[in-house]
Amino acid sequence: MPTTPVTAFAEVVDTVAHLVEAVEEEQWSAPTPCTGWDVRELVEHLVTGQRAFAAVMGAEPPLPALDADPAPEALQEVFRTSAAALVAAFQGPGALERTVQAPVGEVPGAVALSLQTLEHLVHGWDLAQAIGQKALFDDATVERETGFARGLMAQVPSGPGAPFAPSRTAPEGAPALDRLAALLGRGISA
Repeated sequence: MPTTPVTAFAEVVDTVAHLVEAVEEEQWSAPTPCTGWDVRELVEHLVTGQRAFAAVMGAEPPLPALDADPAPEALQEVFRTSAAALVAAFQGPGALERTVQAPVGEVPGAVALSLQTLEHLVHGWDLAQAIGQKALFDDATVERETGFARGLMAQVPSGPGAPFAPSRTAPEGAPALDRLAALLGRGISA
């Protein structure tokens, strides 16, 4: 079966879910490369984004409210549940063609999909770095979203309060995922 942007996103989300499930009890408070967030805050951010995008994409039924301070096991479960709802919403008839109100403004569903794919790739990289694991994403998906990220970076404001740190240069020969992380402001070791 050929890979589509939605099936590629489902694979990315599944990889991140495995990383979330690999978090050890003492790692939930570990810092991440995403400045100011520990592992728990990073995972909560991903869940919040999944829930928000599932809602704008018309997920049915709507997801129940998230507990204020979920236990790690509950957070791992809600990650899977909200991810599955989001994937299903992107698979809906006409989902990628219609215009939706995303947190960044009105965008086609296909752009919302790229935003969430990019979000999961870079935060999956952040999570993997924080817990000492590897994020094994498909390089073709990473390369496609790197092209999207370049265009996005040209449109977003820079400086204090910007959604991304200034782009950095990845070391020569760095893997595709490390190059994407550097593009989005992450420091990459040689």
